[in-house]
Amino acid sequence: MAEDIVEKVISFFSGDNTENLSDKEVVLRQRLKELTENKYAKFFRHKNDEADASLGQFFYTLYKLILPIRTFMKDTAKMTRLRQIVLEAFLDSGIIETVKRINPAEIEERSKTTPPAELAEQIRVDINNLQTGFGANRISQINRCYNLVMVFYQLTYFDYPGLLKKFDSNFTEGPFGGDPKFYPAKTAFIAKELGDFLAVAENISPDNDWKTLLKLLKSCAGKDLISEDQFAQLLIGLRDVINSKILELIVQYGLKNPVWSCKPRIPDEHIAEGWLEVRVGKAQECINEINAGEKSKQIDKLLKEIFDHDEFERLENYTVTKSANYEKRELTPFRYADGVNYLSVFLSEYMEKDIHELSDILLIRGQWTNNAFAKEMSEALHTLMELPSEISELDAVLSEDGQDGARLKAALLRVERDHTQARYINSIIENNNETAQELLRKALEQISIVEKHMKNLVDDMQKKHPEMIINWRELNLVSRNPLGQQMTNYYQKISCFAQLMNLCSQ
Repeated sequence: MAEDIVEKVISFFSGDNTENLSDKEVVLRQRLKELTENKYAKFFRHKNDEADASLGQFFYTLYKLILPIRTFMKDTAKMTRLRQIVLEAFLDSGIIETVKRINPAEIEERSKTTPPAELAEQIRVDINNLQTGFGANRISQINRCYNLVMVFYQLTYFDYPGLLKKFDSNFTEGPFGGDPKFYPAKTAFIAKELGDFLAVAENISPDNDWKTLLKLLKSCAGKDLISEDQFAQLLIGLRDVINSKILELIVQYGLKNPVWSCKPRIPDEHIAEGWLEVRVGKAQECINEINAGEKSKQIDKLLKEIFDHDEFERLENYTVTKSANYEKRELTPFRYADGVNYLSVFLSEYMEKDIHELSDILLIRGQWTNNAFAKEMSEALHTLMELPSEISELDAVLSEDGQDGARLKAALLRVERDHTQARYINSIIENNNETAQELLRKALEQISIVEKHMKNLVDDMQKKHPEMIINWRELNLVSRNPLGQQMTNYYQKISCFAQLMNLCSQ
């Protein structure tokens, strides 16, 4: 018999022929029988296909009980505070102390007495301690508790006034001046609302840790929003009605859909991970700011060691000045503009002149004991001398007549009206940033080779019995300036510039 009914239901929904109507009626008659035999049969008036006024009274009683919580939970500020209270309820003293230490205001205060590098390391330790203390078990407890809050939030946020108006057209949202007068309502008229209610009420179980929820609500509201006894009665009564399936049967009969089933809305909030991510993120920003400040100081110091001026913007397009125009619009900047301009200046002021001249003396006139070393240094210098043309190509492509420059100009004119242009602009700039970074890395690689050999040559010249070049005396005679001092000076500049390129390419 059961198999026959199932087959009839399947047949009906497959949309065969007119016989499907009687198949549907067979199952609906079964639902009707279940309704009349249900322990809450009083909620249903089968002769008129109506929900009884007592069902309206049931929802009204529920609504009155949870109205204080409903009013509370409709306040966004209070719900935000409740969220914070849930988190704090699971934090121990160690985590609270760590959170205080990595607060940006506290970090700023500590920066007045703690050296930057030491402070950055302290913050890293604090971040690790926070992440360790905020383990998977604590995260699970917090999320579980908050999702219980959200389960009840869904229940309180249900449109009770809308449903109750179906039983009393004059019903208004509380507070109430007097008890309403409810009348029966057609099941088809309330089926959707009952289905929506079941979706949020199915998750309500007396077995959940509701005492903790009530304590949190009291802590946030400053008073009891509902007594524990009332709340317990509410949960037991509500669960009993839901378990009886009376509401589900009314929905099925009202929709004339005997296989309708509830799809519970199960909250799945992850506030613990978000909370941790925000605090770690802010602490990491502080580390980044400290590192950026230290990096800037190191760069300024190196620039003074290398150059005798502070004018470095030699390019026309890939510059810090042009980059600022993009940053103002919150677009991707020319991230390596300063480094590429430093490189351009160094190559033109030192590599193409003095260092190139010195290298000619060492590589052409020098008698090397190992030609492989001379070849490696020569190739590195040759590669460095090719970089100016590559830098010019990068700058030219961003000019108004260049391929990327023309595209950027056109996109900038449309970006205010068409926000998709921002992604297009960022993509173009990122491609050029990758090219610029590759130039800096290539320069660093080659300048490091020159630095290594220059250091070895400085040391070799001071030896009583040189091992790399055997004709130092002859080379010193053809040099316009004392060769040893000249090599030492250039080695220092090259060493500083290698450090500069390393910082700028990061």
